[in-house]
Amino acid sequence: MIGEPIQGRHWAALLALVALWGSSYLMVELALRVWSPPQVAGLRITAAALVLLPMVLAGGRELPRAWRAWSWYLLIALIGNAIPFFLIAWGQQHLESGLAGILAASTPLCVLLLAHYLLPDERLQPRQALAFVLGFGGIIVLMGPDSLAALGGAGERWLAQLAVFGGAFCYALATVAARFLPRQHPAVTSAGVMVLAAGLLGPWTGGGITAGLTAPPVAIAAIAFLGLLGTGVASVLYFFLIEQTGARFTSLLNYLVPIWAVGLGGAVLGESLPLSSWAALLMILGALYVMQRRA
Repeated sequence: MIGEPIQGRHWAALLALVALWGSSYLMVELALRVWSPPQVAGLRITAAALVLLPMVLAGGRELPRAWRAWSWYLLIALIGNAIPFFLIAWGQQHLESGLAGILAASTPLCVLLLAHYLLPDERLQPRQALAFVLGFGGIIVLMGPDSLAALGGAGERWLAQLAVFGGAFCYALATVAARFLPRQHPAVTSAGVMVLAAGLLGPWTGGGITAGLTAPPVAIAAIAFLGLLGTGVASVLYFFLIEQTGARFTSLLNYLVPIWAVGLGGAVLGESLPLSSWAALLMILGALYVMQRRA
């Protein structure tokens, strides 16, 4: 529980979540060859809901009936799924991937500040601030300092940067808000959130189903991975980590996911891995050590 030392099962869940979300970048790239970004989001979330809901019911568990629980689920579905997806997807159309990656990696820093003011048991400490700054520095090294220099501009470019940062801030809000969820099994919470998120993205899911009728097997496999593993299983791990370790530790995965994605791109797509990638990895691992060295 929160306040206790981080244990092996927590690190295992964090690394599994990193692998699932980090691999999702490659799967999204494959899925976008057939579907539009809103359709990919609608299909993956709907698939996750269709898997999680029967799993919860088959396990003898029930979805909560209290309106308070569903109001929190709706909030998480909005700020953790629907709103940030549209903000980041729109912003990435007008920005370089490196700059978008740096802006998106601001989520842990936003969590750090929000948790300090909203969560009494996760007050900011100098050691933790150092860890988050070190991790953010690793992201800058990974994406390239030139990406950071591209900040600014005017007009549509400035709005795009605000959109991506707004999406990252929404993810941070969702991570902190999840601490206030009624106590439920992580699978129950995940099913409730995904059912509501699927409803929010329903207008785009129908078109995605139609386009999927002629989709190649590789694209269908990518959507299946995104729905079953990258969204369904990942959301259960996510809510488990927040309940067990808190918002601050869980948000560290936002530093590790880019490392995994870059490494997977090198292994599967043959993309080159510059020396800066390894330096970034060392910085991020150093941040994790500083954050949890007492454990």
